[in-house]
Amino acid sequence: MGARRGPVLVTGANSGIGLASALRFASRGWETWGTVRSEAKADELRAAARSAGCLELVRPLVLDVSDHERVVELWKELPDFYAVVNNAGYSQTGAVEEVTAAQARAQLPVNLIAPAIVASCALPGMRRLGGGRIVMVSSVAGRAAVLPLNGWYHASKFGLEALSDVLRVEVASFGVAVSIVEPGFFKTGITGRAREMASRGAEHRDSKYASAYERMDGWIALIERFAPPASVVAFAIVSAVESRFPLQRYVVGLDALAAIVGEAIAPRRLTDLAMRLAANLSAKS
Repeated sequence: MGARRGPVLVTGANSGIGLASALRFASRGWETWGTVRSEAKADELRAAARSAGCLELVRPLVLDVSDHERVVELWKELPDFYAVVNNAGYSQTGAVEEVTAAQARAQLPVNLIAPAIVASCALPGMRRLGGGRIVMVSSVAGRAAVLPLNGWYHASKFGLEALSDVLRVEVASFGVAVSIVEPGFFKTGITGRAREMASRGAEHRDSKYASAYERMDGWIALIERFAPPASVVAFAIVSAVESRFPLQRYVVGLDALAAIVGEAIAPRRLTDLAMRLAANLSAKS
């Protein structure tokens, strides 16, 4: 187990992977700060920590990480973190043709720019501590662009992977390790939001992709029913912080591994056809 030279910060800590990670850190003795977007969400985090028996180590922090100026300003009041876990994010569902410029502009500040700002704010403190860990929660969507109607989500996660690879090289001499966690499908709040967006899209009768939205809604329902719990991903995240020799990447889930291997070895035409069939995009509108 790595030396605990400071507390840990988890963004998006009130649900899904973020909540599971915060509770696992706290249950293992880490002072755990978790960002949430409202006092109501802070109460949810406290309630979960109380149920898990680790309330005394959990520190909810009301902060919208997409408000980059606020992040920089508030950081002056925070302790030096040994580790930060950039987990906050969401999936902007929609065909590339139909996602508006405003929707696209909203996706990138949360999924791509916020992790960079948080890492930048945390690094001076990590240097003071003599080292640290930065964990970027990406997705299999950052390695394999195989999900129709998720183009902007893919773009944000591919960008996060590239940013993280560069960051890892830049900060290694400071004793700071950067790991990327790439989950497949798990039970998280992100699928619920994606399903809501897909359902709204299917209501637009003029959409050329209505059948694909409907099909995606069905796939998400299956994911919500059969996907593994977020605690599996939390195990990998905590390992990335506690391990003496953390991996550069943690692929979590057999579906994630299959997608990455398939992307590497299967002809692109074949994967394109498979995804068109899966998304009901096989026929001309």
